[in-house]
Amino acid sequence: MEKYDLHKNDFSKLHFELKQLAPYFQRNKDKASKPHRHSFFQILWFKNSGNHYIDYEAIKHPANTLFLINRNQIHYFCNESSNEGYLFHFNDSFISNLSLELLSRFTISIFNEIGDAYISLNQLDSKLIENASKFLFAELKEKKENYSQIIIHQFISLLYQIERIKKNEVSFKVDSNSDFSKIVHFKQIIIENLDKSLNIQEYSNRLGISSKKLTTHTKQYTSLTPANLIKEIKILEAKRMLSSHSISIKEVAYSLGFDQPTYFTKFFKKEVKITPKQFQEQLL
Repeated sequence: MEKYDLHKNDFSKLHFELKQLAPYFQRNKDKASKPHRHSFFQILWFKNSGNHYIDYEAIKHPANTLFLINRNQIHYFCNESSNEGYLFHFNDSFISNLSLELLSRFTISIFNEIGDAYISLNQLDSKLIENASKFLFAELKEKKENYSQIIIHQFISLLYQIERIKKNEVSFKVDSNSDFSKIVHFKQIIIENLDKSLNIQEYSNRLGISSKKLTTHTKQYTSLTPANLIKEIKILEAKRMLSSHSISIKEVAYSLGFDQPTYFTKFFKKEVKITPKQFQEQLL
């Protein structure tokens, strides 16, 4: 699977891009319509209804929706959709150069992969993003004095607005001690320990909360039990790893904490309804 970078290690660049979505898709159609991931964040605003693929799942979305794509999250475009709208690309360095605290905040509040794959915009929200995008387009084109500083502050303001919109759909606090932040941290711990078989109490101890609270908050923000969230993340990571045909099914199994590849195959087939090999064959 292809992984794309934004300017990589060239720090003479702004590490921020804003594109008209439909022309961008047409220019990059061959790559953009195949499963891929990025080392940077993406925000996609679709003005019209259509489909977009997140982690191999076709997401049918209404008009005026924002997809908030995390680093390394797999996605791809639907050829049959109009894909009208705007596309924001930016590296973590674009935000962290201004504030590491803000990068941490928006990673938790916006790019957390918790809840629905998109957020819906009302007419006022859409107008706000339209105006902000036009302003940013003008700054990027004209490159007047202090344009880079103006762009980052305008974009930070837009991220705060997106955070506010998302809060209306899922109530959360973004400070590091909040219940929501604990669940984001829980996800991170799961991902960091996919090769181990930790029980719920061990996760609770690492988070500094009781297993009962972990269950309550996980259900509140993900509608899943902790065990089912662990299972969901393992399946998602299995799909991501299987997409790389250079990695064997045996290696995927051991990387996800299975003692025997046959146990992994049974687990995967039970959840996905096809075997790991069949899943790989579908991607050819």
